[in-house]
Amino acid sequence: MNSKRFKYTLLATLLTTIISGCSALPALDEVVPDNTKKYRKADTMPPLDVPPDLSTARIKDEIIGNQNSTTTYSEYEEAANNPLASKYNITPDTKPALVGEGRDRHLMMPADREVTWQRIQEFWQQKNVEIRRQDERIGLMDTAVDPDGYAYRIRIESGETSKRTNIYVGSTAHEGNAQKDEAMLRQLAEFLGLIYQQEQKKIAIQQQNTPQASAVNAVLLDEAGGHQALLVEQDFTDVWSRVGRILDSKGFVVEDRDRSLGTYFVRYIDPFKAVEEDDEGILSALLFWQDDEDKAPEEFYYIKLISDAVNTKIVILDTEKTRISTDTAKRLLSLMQEQLAK
Repeated sequence: MNSKRFKYTLLATLLTTIISGCSALPALDEVVPDNTKKYRKADTMPPLDVPPDLSTARIKDEIIGNQNSTTTYSEYEEAANNPLASKYNITPDTKPALVGEGRDRHLMMPADREVTWQRIQEFWQQKNVEIRRQDERIGLMDTAVDPDGYAYRIRIESGETSKRTNIYVGSTAHEGNAQKDEAMLRQLAEFLGLIYQQEQKKIAIQQQNTPQASAVNAVLLDEAGGHQALLVEQDFTDVWSRVGRILDSKGFVVEDRDRSLGTYFVRYIDPFKAVEEDDEGILSALLFWQDDEDKAPEEFYYIKLISDAVNTKIVILDTEKTRISTDTAKRLLSLMQEQLAK
């Protein structure tokens, strides 16, 4: 029996075993008794009292600096469902925000971990609170006890992209005080939100003082072998800088960049491809004996810039630095075209 026939025989045997095993399971009522009548007799608990300092009137999840925003709900919804997000798996830019409930309550900051960590240190320094111990590698920071004998623990985690960080406030003790944690989280949110607002004003001033570049012509070309290329009517230096900013702002993971070779080595998970892989179903999951070379490789690509002194051409290469013309490669070029033509 050859290897392929053996694999299919083993798969058929495995599926038969699973189906026969399901029929031998006891009925649901035998495993989980019906307690509906008991539940109906249960008393309803009285509503929780909200502390005065956390009353509904005072709870505002908008961080300082965002209150004057003129963004409407429809505009926000449009941004959240922006065509780039659904087409290229890219989320829109966000502002600082308090999100989540209970243990998942946290502050989302549009800044990387290192910068956020330094600003939290500045926050405690401003409040004259001693940091008892800290470890940036694992994202934990404990304070000394305050006059009430309470010590805080800050935990930070990377967000959805490298430019986002989630901040959690808790206690170093096993049993914490949710009200104190929430109050401190809001103080930290106001401190970081104010810094964010100041930075945004500086950026706006810089943009006003920077001459606006005229629109650049970027055209997709069909080339031999079914390949596509993006021709940008701009020199290499400008295109190299702009591509770098696009990758950073859109949350791509840039593993490496080599200006001398004109290459950005990035990881990009194509949402269309991910959906296709999910649709393969349980049979694909059961093929645990599949050889490594038969599995789909990680989504790593080289974005290569080729210059002729006046114009710059962009092509997509695989991990072997071989030019490719897959649907994913074409979508990457389309994304570059949309952003570079602005």
